[in-house]
Amino acid sequence: MLNSKSCRSWWRYSSAAIGACVRAGVAFLATAICVGSALGQVANRPANETRVALIIGNSDYKAAPLDNPANDASDLANALEKRGFTVLVRENVGERGLKEAVDVFAKHLQKGGIGLFFFAGHGIQLKDQNYLIPVDIGFDSDADITYKAVSAEYVLSRMAEAGNRVNVVILDACRNNPYQASGRTNNKGLGVMNVGRAEKGTFIAYATSPGSTASDGKGRNGLYTKHLLNALEVPDTDIDKVFGRVRTGVVRETDGAQVPWTSTSVIGNFYFDAAEDLAALRRPVKPLPAKVEDTRVVAAPYNPAEESAYWERIKDSRNPADYLGYLEKFSGARRAAYARWMAQKYGGTAPAPTRLAVVSPEPAVPSPPARPAVVAAGGAAIPSAGTAIRDCQDCPTMVTVPGGEYVMGSGREEKLREPDEMPPHRVRVAGPFAVGKFEVTRGEYAAFVRETNREHAPGCHSLSGGRFHKEPEANWLRPGFEQKDDEPVVCVSWEDAEAYAAWLSRKTLKAYRLLSEAEWEYVARAGSQGSRHWTEVEQAAACRYASIADSSAKAVLPGMSLFPCSDGVTHTAPVGKFPANAFGVHDMLGNAWEWVEDCWNVGYAGAPSTALPRLTGSCTERAFRGGAWNSNPITLRSAYRDRESKNERHDNLGFRVARSLP
Repeated sequence: MLNSKSCRSWWRYSSAAIGACVRAGVAFLATAICVGSALGQVANRPANETRVALIIGNSDYKAAPLDNPANDASDLANALEKRGFTVLVRENVGERGLKEAVDVFAKHLQKGGIGLFFFAGHGIQLKDQNYLIPVDIGFDSDADITYKAVSAEYVLSRMAEAGNRVNVVILDACRNNPYQASGRTNNKGLGVMNVGRAEKGTFIAYATSPGSTASDGKGRNGLYTKHLLNALEVPDTDIDKVFGRVRTGVVRETDGAQVPWTSTSVIGNFYFDAAEDLAALRRPVKPLPAKVEDTRVVAAPYNPAEESAYWERIKDSRNPADYLGYLEKFSGARRAAYARWMAQKYGGTAPAPTRLAVVSPEPAVPSPPARPAVVAAGGAAIPSAGTAIRDCQDCPTMVTVPGGEYVMGSGREEKLREPDEMPPHRVRVAGPFAVGKFEVTRGEYAAFVRETNREHAPGCHSLSGGRFHKEPEANWLRPGFEQKDDEPVVCVSWEDAEAYAAWLSRKTLKAYRLLSEAEWEYVARAGSQGSRHWTEVEQAAACRYASIADSSAKAVLPGMSLFPCSDGVTHTAPVGKFPANAFGVHDMLGNAWEWVEDCWNVGYAGAPSTALPRLTGSCTERAFRGGAWNSNPITLRSAYRDRESKNERHDNLGFRVARSLP
């Protein structure tokens, strides 16, 4: 009888036999017998669930061969078999083989089980889709790729159809881009796939951050897969811990140049090792202790002068031992959280803060709330709502926002509503998360341009004579009016904003991104229910809260309907000039429109009840929100929406960023 190993060997090495079976019309029957037999041999599955993995490694590309993917596939298949997976592995497959492999894999995912898909090779992002490339096609035609390659989103959707407890997708497919070798200008890595479309239980792992490329490696395995194999050898194969070890290893080896990325909607625990998974499922739930524990961090005494001198010696170090030594002596110092993060960043295992356990403490007398302090970069604890965060000298200041629920859109009570704002619907926003306290400024964007040498296509739509015209010479440095570094950057496209967020992520090792449209409106409303976050209803009040179209800008906005007041500026104002809303965020309305992540959809029919971005619809157009220095009373509202092609730029359109916590 065939066992798991012999089935995998048949799957890998009998390409000629498969071809013969296809011609004879029996290929699927042979595969079904083999895989079905292997599934029958798999024991000790939690609740009898099956674990099936499809592992693909493509090295032998004619135009741009790779050294490691076939080895990666073989080695990962062996590692997963040891941990209870039935593995289907294919190496160096062409168009037909790749599509057949995905179809067979989908047929053998059983409801309630575990599905795992791994691809190592070339992957390309085209037209908002991620394509996994067979070895037998070229890279000189977009149409050829979209027709002959396999969409990673398609694989994800086939896995989601099975209703598995957990689906894992691992893409080591962001390697040196063959488009560059063929003279094409597209140099993107893979884009983010929205796990919300695949419902709960999906975990997606990328070899590097969105839009970036990954190292193919110098040894037997690719860099990312090498660290994945190492991480699976460590006891405790909890999925979050495994990929945490992978991230630490890759970041350390590349000195931060490559940052692996994950996206998850997995609920509960999942272990790669089937025995560990079963033990976790059988582990009894511990009852809550009857006694209360005080988890205040102990501030160990130290000599401030000694601490300062020690810090000066190590502050620029990349050796985790230096920061661990600091923590042994100065665990109670104000820089301890930052030192702990630096130790972890460079591969060390930093000790947790010492905590004081006190049984049944007396109730504390509440003290007046303190002004939120700026958290040092990388602080381990999730900061409370309202806390300011700045992750690096050139990074934007962020502020933490709590999660909650609200009604998104406009109801009949909004007299200025438009059809795109309907129907109103309740949205749950997960939190806390961090959002830019201000719009990204010219100065902050300039740091990104300096470090990345980003080039911008010429042209920006500028306002002149009361109308927008695309000015060939206009750009973010010359939008058509004078700006200072503390004003919001404009004349940037959605693609520019995405690139900026990816740069911040690589620079800080934090997950920066654009806000989703639902998150944006939640932050803009900040608990309010009216048209704007301020309570005054008269139009003249707007000039106290935002840079808008008013009498100050009458000369540059001829014929427009203006607010009957003056804010003192004709175009953009310095960020923070106007008061913050209840969440501590400035300029959510006015100053500059703000790009958000979502594809454009006309109205909210079918919109999710969570704040995930909508990544279906017209994805060549992206939404933007918030109004600008030339916005009138109709458009300066929390619910108002607009859109533009994602590669276009306007002199009133910028962005702000968000990031996950901690």
